[in-house]
Amino acid sequence: MTRTVPVSASEAPGNYLTGALWAAQVKATMDFLMGSGTNGVPRFKGYASSAQSLATGTADIPLTLDTEDYDSDNGHSTSTNTSRYTIQVAGTYLLLGTAAIATSATGNRKLGINVNGANARGGVVQAPGFASNSWCGGVSTSQALSVGDYVELVAWQNSGGALNTSATTGFGPTLMCQWISS
Repeated sequence: MTRTVPVSASEAPGNYLTGALWAAQVKATMDFLMGSGTNGVPRFKGYASSAQSLATGTADIPLTLDTEDYDSDNGHSTSTNTSRYTIQVAGTYLLLGTAAIATSATGNRKLGINVNGANARGGVVQAPGFASNSWCGGVSTSQALSVGDYVELVAWQNSGGALNTSATTGFGPTLMCQWISS
């Protein structure tokens, strides 16, 4: 069942705040904003526990997220469409992604956040590769999303050969989705 954002209390002047009104409106809003699990704000953080090969020149390869730190509304599966987080509660979300791609001085690297298969506005970073270090990127954007929309972290590179993502803690592909407002 899809959750909805609680509505704040609204009463006419002269009416009293009863226990029932408090429980139905004020408490429900506070539980949503401050709670945990499915009582709190919708949030997701997933990451890749192993490296993924990125073919050269293949646009927007969805990055596999096979492990979850948290998923308050079960919008992600670790067995089907593992690159996707599917929105369960409508609203504006803060979307963040990080990843590192293996060392190669040739070509460029791109990291992006896609919504329903298309680049999210402001959610892309691209830069040349490095000869002596992995290329590390981070992207963030906010976007109004509807129930059923899906978010993916995607990568692209054109080094002339396949390159792997990192699977090291702190550098492996990670996608975070945090509800911030209705």
